[in-house]
Amino acid sequence: MNLKSSTRNQNSGQTQANKTSMIFFDPSLIKAARNIYRSYCNLNVATENKPRGIVINRDSHRGQLAFNSKPILLPRECFIPLKQIEAEVY
Repeated sequence: MNLKSSTRNQNSGQTQANKTSMIFFDPSLIKAARNIYRSYCNLNVATENKPRGIVINRDSHRGQLAFNSKPILLPRECFIPLKQIEAEVY
């Protein structure tokens, strides 16, 4: 019985660590995502729908705004959350 409870505690510790950890991306990807987001902010009027992040291609650095927190990605794409774009300073 103690064995099961100790493994349960280890698993819950891992899930808590996964929730708080950020995925680190190539700085050039974050810079490209930040430029896409800045363009959106400069051109768009304030709306109630705020994007959740940027979906960006790792090779071409072309991206789009994502309004869903878990978008469907193509093989060479990655999702950079808006929190990480705003937090990083390069």
